[in-house]
Amino acid sequence: QQQVVNKNRKADGTGGGQSMFWDGFQWVPRADTGAGAADDVNASRKNRRLYLGNLPYHLGVTEDSFSKQLYETMRDRGMCNDPNQNPVLHVWFARDKGANYGFCEVGTMEETERALQLDGMLVLGVPVSIKRPNDAVSPAGMIGGVPVGMQMPGQGGMLALPSAQVSATSPIIRIDEILKVDDKTSDDDYNDVKEDMAEGCGQHGKLLMVAIVKPQHAQGNASLKPGDVYLHCATTDDATKVMRAMGHRKYDGRQIAMTSFEESKFMSEIKPLF
Repeated sequence: QQQVVNKNRKADGTGGGQSMFWDGFQWVPRADTGAGAADDVNASRKNRRLYLGNLPYHLGVTEDSFSKQLYETMRDRGMCNDPNQNPVLHVWFARDKGANYGFCEVGTMEETERALQLDGMLVLGVPVSIKRPNDAVSPAGMIGGVPVGMQMPGQGGMLALPSAQVSATSPIIRIDEILKVDDKTSDDDYNDVKEDMAEGCGQHGKLLMVAIVKPQHAQGNASLKPGDVYLHCATTDDATKVMRAMGHRKYDGRQIAMTSFEESKFMSEIKPLF
């Protein structure tokens, strides 16, 4: 049973000790396995993720119920390495308006390959697509080469990510309270979030600066909130690319809330604090 170390929580539950992993699609808890690079479960995450299409949200399917059904189906068909252990590590559903797709992460490469054989599995009477994903969301609002809102081949549902169509009005992006700050939050916690934001968001647009608000920054300034992050992008176009690609993602289970922030105000009031 691998240990998962989440943000703001040590193994003893006292807070701190956060460790997240950007796998090319979202930030997820890093598995602390102690394995070498060749066996690192974190490095193989992208190859162990499966796309789930045509999910019957309207019939009440949930992440937990899907995980249970996929496990039981794999177990009954002899697809699990260990029939007593659920190989489905994580399930994430996109719950944006109109969306009916998601992703799941399987424990091993072998079990991932076997799970692909279950494409079309009936979930509450509805056939669900189980395929290899193309994780990239392009600036034009594409997933897997298909425009957002268009039907994917062989799939009854529609992909819908309204946030993918946003346009920035400034090269500055404000991310609302990405870190829950309390008296146990350490400098390492802030630095980890900065690194995560730089790594994930920097893949979609050029970043000049990543700043995270600490309590000392917010003293005497009611407009600043500890845990907020400001991204200074090279151009407004870079900011648009970042917002379209990242605005619908989650960080440690929380929805990322991105908005444009006035450049002149950032340069005069916020940047000098850092």
